[in-house]
Amino acid sequence: MARNRIIYQSEALYAGPCPATGNHWTGTDNALPLSLWNTSGDTNLVKQLQRIQTANYSFNIDRTDVNQFGQLAAVDRVVLKSPTVALDFNYLLANLANESTLGFTIQTTGSDGSATDEVSCISGILNKSQDDRNYFIKTTSEGSDAVNNQSATAGVISVGNGFITSYSQEASVGNFPTASVNVEALNMRFDTNTSGRAIPAVNPVNGTEVAGKTFSLPFARSSVGTDANASGISALRPGDITVELPSTIGATSNGDNQFNIQSYKLSFDLGRTPIERLGSRFAFAREINFPVTVNLSIDAQVTDLTSGSLASIIDTTVGYNPIISIKKPGTSEHVAKFSLKNAKLDSQDFKSDIGSNKSVTLNFSSQIGGPEDKANGLFISGKI
Repeated sequence: MARNRIIYQSEALYAGPCPATGNHWTGTDNALPLSLWNTSGDTNLVKQLQRIQTANYSFNIDRTDVNQFGQLAAVDRVVLKSPTVALDFNYLLANLANESTLGFTIQTTGSDGSATDEVSCISGILNKSQDDRNYFIKTTSEGSDAVNNQSATAGVISVGNGFITSYSQEASVGNFPTASVNVEALNMRFDTNTSGRAIPAVNPVNGTEVAGKTFSLPFARSSVGTDANASGISALRPGDITVELPSTIGATSNGDNQFNIQSYKLSFDLGRTPIERLGSRFAFAREINFPVTVNLSIDAQVTDLTSGSLASIIDTTVGYNPIISIKKPGTSEHVAKFSLKNAKLDSQDFKSDIGSNKSVTLNFSSQIGGPEDKANGLFISGKI
């Protein structure tokens, strides 16, 4: 019977390993069927992304007309640039398993959320060990859940050679904390089977599909992450979020807010410049545009004011270190911690009107440093 529609019930999103052109299994069996997954010593390197709320994908082919005198219509419409494939998705934060799967460097922590050896969250992306990867959207039959569905005949839309171009995370009173990711890619592929299919990656030099490498999608599951203490979390809650700000702009040294924080948004862009050359059909590399700036915006209701002046902020060379900590619901254990180091206060906007509480918006920014830089940028620690 023909399908009438597709809804969220039937879809699951996966991310493959880096590099996108590499093996999607450990070991030598590159076409291991689902029935033998983890029984032959090989391990599936494709991982499910959890708590997905939206997933959008598209491609755009830019063609150049070939015209000549004596003929009104174009002789041909030729592709001179590689197609633009885009993928963006949004998910609820339950722990940091998705961030780890996407290639961000996550530091393991103690119960207080502190990392023993902090490393920039994009250190793996900077050194190319965690940069490009393939993404897969599985669609099961109408009326069936993707979770625990063991059928291998589901449809798969694959996005090949995907590079993350932006990441943002936000939370507000009354809403779950969420994260959003944007990806640029080189190829899109459509299949009707989830086992032993060719990976969607292409050779950037000549644009041909990578031969001899296959993938199989593991069964979708509802549990999140690998950490036993974090896997039982359905979603993190706004009541378990603490935002620590410097005392000079609205928080005491012990972290008690003098601003009643209503929301925050933490974001950074990884803009890419395609590097092309004669003889290559595709850009053979997509390098990050530097500097990479991390932005933190905080909206709050104003209570007690602290002393200080704009002149002192302008004169000082000291950077701030805002920290966002999220605990496991009902416990004191930290699941996620986002530390922005050497951030500068860019703006502070107060608003007041009849009928509303006085509010303030604070905007911070910091630049991400290299993998060895422990004093600048964004550092993420927690449970995966």
